[in-house]
Amino acid sequence: MMSWYAFIQKYFGAFFAAGLALGLFFPDFFSPVSERVVLILGTVMTMIFLTIDLKSVILNLKRFHHIGAALFVSKAVFPLLIYLAARPLGEPVSIGVLLLCLTPFAAVSPTITRIIGGDTEFIIICQVLLTLLSPFYMPALLLLYAGAVIELDILQMMKTLVFLILIPFGISLVLRPLLKKAVERTKKYYGAFTIILISVLLSGLLSGASEPITANPLRALPLAGLAVGLGVILSAAGWFGFFFLDRKKRIGLSAANLYMNVGLTAVIAAGFFGAETMLFILLYELPANLLPAALGRIFKDK
Repeated sequence: MMSWYAFIQKYFGAFFAAGLALGLFFPDFFSPVSERVVLILGTVMTMIFLTIDLKSVILNLKRFHHIGAALFVSKAVFPLLIYLAARPLGEPVSIGVLLLCLTPFAAVSPTITRIIGGDTEFIIICQVLLTLLSPFYMPALLLLYAGAVIELDILQMMKTLVFLILIPFGISLVLRPLLKKAVERTKKYYGAFTIILISVLLSGLLSGASEPITANPLRALPLAGLAVGLGVILSAAGWFGFFFLDRKKRIGLSAANLYMNVGLTAVIAAGFFGAETMLFILLYELPANLLPAALGRIFKDK
């Protein structure tokens, strides 16, 4: 019989979808959550960092030419090209596209990579480095690529990202040696707890966007279609754009490019951009949760 935590991890997409639906249909109940999204996401990041073997990450940095190339292409080249292509869709959507493209890979990306036969270790290293570097490269590239069309308080965004990323990382460094045995005994539950917390976070975020969606539900349909299209483009870019890497790394990058840390992006969008941009980012949960299964079929059939 499947354990409760394995069940939650296997069907994480259903939990995320439930969080979005609850926030949409019961906004008054979940609106208090929107005031605590930073705290929730900070807790999630701390739990993620507690389970990462940093010694293994450091030891495997010897292949940095591959890692550096993957990070540069994935989070500097692709975001610019896709953002420029999305400009005709309007500022809210194009900024949402840029934010999503710049977002570091999600903690679940290595798991998806393993399931579909990719290089899990390579994606873990990329995910950790991107997450730690995100407080610096995300605001800088947003300003560089879109500074002419948006007003961005870059210092405030950096502070928010530091609070969400570097402080949880520091807390995990302090707690890990003190709670090493407890972490080892309980880390199998962390994935499930993380999924539950992100589902709650999504309900709080969507409660704030509920009114414009329910007032004009047809507006969400084209945004959902664009979100699915972006997911297909990012996944294809992860495979075809890294022709210089071996097959397993390209499989991993195809999954990781598709499944980034949407919760982090949604929190940033809620704090610094408009409701339509945040709605587009939340709707990206559709391809993020649906397309990995398609990737599994594509790569396992080869």
